[in-house]
Amino acid sequence: MRRAVFATLLAAVVAAATLAVPSVPPVDAATSMPEPERVLDTREGTGARRGRLGPAETLVLRLPGVATADETTVALNLTTVDASVPGYVTAWPCASPRPETSVVNFEPGRAVPNMLVLGYTDAGICLAASSAVHLVADLTAVMGGDDVVGIAPQRLLDTRDGARLRAGRAVEIDVAGSPGVPGDAQGAVVNVTVVDPVADGYAIVAPCGAGTNASTVNFRAGEVVAHLTMVALDDGALCVTASTATDVVVDSFAHLPDGDVRVLTPARLLDTRVGIGGTTGRVASGSTARLQVTGLGNVPDGAIGATVNVVAVDGLGDGYLTLWPCGTSAPLASTMNMWPGITRSNQATVALSPGGELCIRPYTANASGIHVVLDVVGYVRGPGTSEPGTTTTTIDPYTTAPSQHFPTLPPGSTLPSGSECAGRVRDAAEIRPENSDENANRGGRQYANTRPDWSGFDRVDGDFAGTTDEIIQWAACKWGIDEDIVRAQIIKESYWYMSTVGDNGESFGLGQVRVPYHSWAFEHDAVNAKNSTAYNLDYTYASWRACYEGVYTWLNTVERNGTYAAGDVWGCVGVWFSGRWYVNTDAYLSQPGDSVRWHHDNETWLTPQFVDG
Repeated sequence: MRRAVFATLLAAVVAAATLAVPSVPPVDAATSMPEPERVLDTREGTGARRGRLGPAETLVLRLPGVATADETTVALNLTTVDASVPGYVTAWPCASPRPETSVVNFEPGRAVPNMLVLGYTDAGICLAASSAVHLVADLTAVMGGDDVVGIAPQRLLDTRDGARLRAGRAVEIDVAGSPGVPGDAQGAVVNVTVVDPVADGYAIVAPCGAGTNASTVNFRAGEVVAHLTMVALDDGALCVTASTATDVVVDSFAHLPDGDVRVLTPARLLDTRVGIGGTTGRVASGSTARLQVTGLGNVPDGAIGATVNVVAVDGLGDGYLTLWPCGTSAPLASTMNMWPGITRSNQATVALSPGGELCIRPYTANASGIHVVLDVVGYVRGPGTSEPGTTTTTIDPYTTAPSQHFPTLPPGSTLPSGSECAGRVRDAAEIRPENSDENANRGGRQYANTRPDWSGFDRVDGDFAGTTDEIIQWAACKWGIDEDIVRAQIIKESYWYMSTVGDNGESFGLGQVRVPYHSWAFEHDAVNAKNSTAYNLDYTYASWRACYEGVYTWLNTVERNGTYAAGDVWGCVGVWFSGRWYVNTDAYLSQPGDSVRWHHDNETWLTPQFVDG
């Protein structure tokens, strides 16, 4: 098996000395980690080109020393710099015709990156831009045909030709069997471009039914954002789900056989906003956050590289993020470029240290810190790599760090008990003292729910007492749903007031549990969904979990938009409101200013207006 050759990423926005076009070791020598080399910088003349690439030109990038036999594929980090007007870049193997695809969409005043994965021959890689722009490219990996097979880019989906993606509704795309991709492909490299979303948000690209909450591409309202990603295929297909209504364009660039480059269901390894990954709070400019990668997120011990999706969140200044294998000197490198107010992502395949660690360092012009989110989407096997599932430990935030943010657990997960979650809830102040009586009304096993259509309802007992936010955390932990989704939905339902009564006197409490449809939640006089906050949320999110596990098959026998199946977080949030699958849920889920997703994305529960009631 020929193995991939890796280089860490060179800086895309900071001026650097001109470097020669590299002579990369042959692919067969591949477990070594060569020094990084810049292959193109039109600002400096690196790569036999100086000056902006104009709209009537095609730049041919050749990589001396890269072996071109046996279907060589290269990965580069391409960054656009100093554009005066908006535009886009098209990239393709020069041996193939120019495609109708783009890989980077840029705007004035921003250094915008995106990863490229392309087949490479002696003809080189061709680059063209719709308007004048500087280009910077760093070679990050050279891969043989046993691992990644580059193809002439092919368009798989363009919703601008039909209906836009609806918020929370997955679109399935058949990739295996499309032009250039064999029917037995295990994974694919696709470029996903989000076009003119109606609100800030994110899109998830993953195997259909994977149940991940790891975002792939992040965007602001009205933007055009391109993002190249590796993704595993489920029965030859992938699914794209957006948090808000938007157009989406998807193009294929490569496919993955069952080689040393492996793809995974995305898993979150780092989120400095909530402490996942051991770093809590903004990472200071110039400081280093160390992240263990192997042994977590289904990345096995012995992996020599990882494909990661890194997101810069809430930037306060211009700058960039550098990723490199710990234990080596930090290179002049950039994986992610950022600016004030940014929520933007980029993907890269990077080398890991011998111990499986990745180091992350931000630099900002004004010395401000940045929140960083990182998801692992794949890995590269090394000589001593264990087989997945033998020595790998998947992240379990409930055991590795009891005080962490509670995330959504995939369908089929073993859920923690109520008592386990009670010990993991973080202290939270009470902002709704009006709920004190209901918050203190604690249940127990004698109040177990008897709803008959799913055995999981027997776990509903309301056996917890605390502040309103502590009870929210407890219910989120117990039923494996992201706690911020709970916070946001309960704002929409009741603004966190247990005294709320709706639906003409039929719905009660924080979750607005409705008597005619959920009579089991009111069967005990002493503790029920009306007089106990814990019981109210315990029942609400037991119902969500039943939907999420695929129990509510009756949804496919009534009016619906699409086919109900397990693993759709937001679809099941909408079912609580409408009792149908994506019917009459657009306003509830996605309306700007007052919807579950809007409150979630804007963290309304932290605003003074909400805290003050």
